[in-house]
Amino acid sequence: MFVWSFLSWEVLPVHVHSFNYTAKQDSVMKMLDKALPASGAYLLPNVDNRNVESMNSEYMKAMEQNEKGMIGKSNAMIFYTKQTPAMDPMQIVKGLLIDLFAVMGATIILSLAEDKLCTFFMRFWIVLLIGFIVALNSYMLDLNWMGFPWHFIKRQLVDVFMEWGLVGLWLAWYLRPVKA
Repeated sequence: MFVWSFLSWEVLPVHVHSFNYTAKQDSVMKMLDKALPASGAYLLPNVDNRNVESMNSEYMKAMEQNEKGMIGKSNAMIFYTKQTPAMDPMQIVKGLLIDLFAVMGATIILSLAEDKLCTFFMRFWIVLLIGFIVALNSYMLDLNWMGFPWHFIKRQLVDVFMEWGLVGLWLAWYLRPVKA
């Protein structure tokens, strides 16, 4: 998984167009630096939620009015960092650990169903199905609810299916039944 992710982001042209470019990025960034109080996720326009502690009726009404007022207008979802740090080597370690835990989870699932997964294809298919569930419950929800653009989502889906497909091939081979 980790190797595919590196290849797709750093070597292959899979993600060349995941993020769009604007020639006015310097002026946009200057404006964001002045307008946004801290690093975080911002949805514009949005209801002031700084002092909201629960989904009370007043807040719900303000959200409904905001949603109706947005129709036909532009909006933006911004993941903003006040000061971008240098890449921390721990990011690589964390990435490896996350992938390791994911593969361990798939291995446990395959091991629990060992008696039912007699063929290479069946083991491969189960792992690919895990990837399908991951894609549905992450990127496809982002597409549906958050309006993430298709040009971004489709590249993420390529990664999910390539990662889980490669893991599936390896686990289907590695966890083959031992002949008595």
